[in-house]
Amino acid sequence: MTVSTRSTPRGLGEYLAVLEQRLAALPVDDLRAALVAHAERLPVRDREAFLAIFPAPSAMVSQVPGRRAVPSPDGTRLLADIDAFVDRVRSGAFFEGWGWDDDLHEERAWGDESWVGEMDELFAVAADAFLDGDLALARDAYGRLLGAFDLDQEVGTFCGPSIPSDMVATDVPEAVARYLRAVCETTPLSERAEELYDRYADLGHLAPATSLHTIADTRRSGLPDLDDFLPAWIEVLTEHTSGSWARDRQRLLTEATVWHAGTDGLATVARRPGDHQPTAYLDWIDALTHDGRLDDAAAAAREAMTITGLPAERSAEVADRLGDLTARLGDRAAALDARRTAWRTHRTRSRLLTLVVATDAAGQRIGTLEAEADLVLAAPDRLGCELLLLADRIDAAATALVASDPLGWSSPGHPGPVVWPFLLAAAVAPVVPAAETQLGRQFAAIDTADRWHGYSSLDRHDSDADRPSPAPPRLSSLLAFHIADRPGSAQQRQQWLDAARSVADRRIDAVVGNKHRGAYQRVAALGVAYAEALALAADQAAGAAFITATRSRHPRHVAFRDELDRATAASSLLPAPPQRRR
Repeated sequence: MTVSTRSTPRGLGEYLAVLEQRLAALPVDDLRAALVAHAERLPVRDREAFLAIFPAPSAMVSQVPGRRAVPSPDGTRLLADIDAFVDRVRSGAFFEGWGWDDDLHEERAWGDESWVGEMDELFAVAADAFLDGDLALARDAYGRLLGAFDLDQEVGTFCGPSIPSDMVATDVPEAVARYLRAVCETTPLSERAEELYDRYADLGHLAPATSLHTIADTRRSGLPDLDDFLPAWIEVLTEHTSGSWARDRQRLLTEATVWHAGTDGLATVARRPGDHQPTAYLDWIDALTHDGRLDDAAAAAREAMTITGLPAERSAEVADRLGDLTARLGDRAAALDARRTAWRTHRTRSRLLTLVVATDAAGQRIGTLEAEADLVLAAPDRLGCELLLLADRIDAAATALVASDPLGWSSPGHPGPVVWPFLLAAAVAPVVPAAETQLGRQFAAIDTADRWHGYSSLDRHDSDADRPSPAPPRLSSLLAFHIADRPGSAQQRQQWLDAARSVADRRIDAVVGNKHRGAYQRVAALGVAYAEALALAADQAAGAAFITATRSRHPRHVAFRDELDRATAASSLLPAPPQRRR
């Protein structure tokens, strides 16, 4: 038996088309054998339901060909049942109280969770109406059921360990798509685009990945009146591209444009002024890249870079794309120019690392990084200091670190988490600290010190281009190579060690003196890392003396001293801490 490896489920329309194609090609005897083979593998609980698909011979006489042996729903009764169910939820009929859940480790609503089965049964009848082609009934039924999920915003309605839309067995995204298809087919063409937009806005949060193709694939037949509907749909989406779900609307706009006019149609949308314009250019560039039209994609990126008023982050993403494209086209100088533009426009760790790769490809690392470093010397933040270290401006980075606040290292602009471990590693060169030491851990943590920046610069805004760039090297790897390639003099190494001690002492004293107990473990690890550096640069006694001096400065802070002792005991480079007196 062949098992599909398809990662995205097919829409009902596509699924039925493929199924009918395969059934038509299958001889009757083979079809019967396939059905029996499937039936004999079914669990006991599923056998009767499968058997019910095939009517008994006596029941087949009156059955209409092509119709399911399922009675059409009674619309009046269905809507009345849905309204009664929603009223019961709203009135708190299923809710008992709010309390702690030991499994979830948080509070939640408790009560009678039988609402799940009731709601699934109502969804099933709504699905029967949709599949029978009663789209007006399906629209009303699905609309009321899906709208009921909004009651979860009120305390005393639904209950259960998860959000209601996740608790039901019904495929809620498919239900949303079916509802929107029913909206399309029951709304006059002149009002259809606006109505679909409004209803999508109401329910899109239940199925944020829903596309127009998803909506179309809910039925075997295609969407009606596409030639007239798509231009109106594009117009509505172009007018409404700001707000909380702007990216979702931009995705719909790109989909509709390509569906209506192909990739080149995106040029018209991108050149039309509006809030949609920055992302429309990115989508146009990505579509051209996906089509293999690299020269055209590069031209589109250059055009986008001439547009004034684009947000800095979007302009930088355009420059990222241009850097990718020109590198693939073999123009290393243009790729380097694009990477410099991206870095200057919206600085991030990923852009810096990718800039280094581009400078190496162009054979211009030293000159380029020195020129960029000159621009940040006045007031370098963490990213600026990373650039200074890569440009061999170590003393400038050390000066920025010494002048920084001893607290607030978790701030994205603080140089401490990067510059401090670099100074220690550079001070003990050519020795490479072992990964299991505190010093080794501090240096390795350089690679995660930019996590407060959020998404990296090279993360695509929605979907990756056809061939995304390879991941840039890790910053710790580049810095380790730099230390090995350009070791400092004995005098410089001592200066870096002294600067690191000044920073460590001030940080430990600030944290402990202000009783920031949550940071005791971190500054204890900092102290041990510095002691390990002393042990490597001088001898073990020097490292032990630093630990003793640090303990002595805080005789009354037992919690901190305990953390320091634990970190010291875990180090293979330092002697064990003193035994406690009983």
